[in-house]
Amino acid sequence: MENYYSLTDEKIIQARKRAQKLCVEYNEKVNQKNFYDEALLNALLKKVGRDPYVEPNFRCFLGSRIELGDEVFLNHDVTLQDMAEITIGNNVNIAPRTGIFTEFCPKDKELRRKKIRYAKPVVIEDGVWLGGNVTVWGGVTIGKNSIIGAGSVVTADIPENVIAVGNPAKVIKKIEAD
Repeated sequence: MENYYSLTDEKIIQARKRAQKLCVEYNEKVNQKNFYDEALLNALLKKVGRDPYVEPNFRCFLGSRIELGDEVFLNHDVTLQDMAEITIGNNVNIAPRTGIFTEFCPKDKELRRKKIRYAKPVVIEDGVWLGGNVTVWGGVTIGKNSIIGAGSVVTADIPENVIAVGNPAKVIKKIEAD
């Protein structure tokens, strides 16, 4: 069953405002003072592992549904639209202008008019590398140590230890397991 909710729900509106404020504050500190404020990340996100490196202009919708593992690198202009859980494992590298989007519009036009949406979680396992301008859709798991080529759109699960590219992303090569 999908996780349906209303974009007009006051709790969601307030949570989004809070996340937007914290994202702006974090990004300004990095941009203006070269200060990567881990305390702000901890206040914003559900879980932050050891040694995160998050470049500006980082954006998220709620923050409270995002878990970062150890030594995660989010490069410039990463967007995590966390209307459902986004779990990012250890040693994950996410290149510039990448987006992870958990939210979907229902097919029913009346629900869309009423601003009803639903969301599906995303799991990025340990050691994954997402190239620049990658898009990952909700309901997807990307397996351990896999690489997603620049510009790819991930609409279905990707197994571990592979390279996947394209729109939609397809496995093109297996890679050595650790």
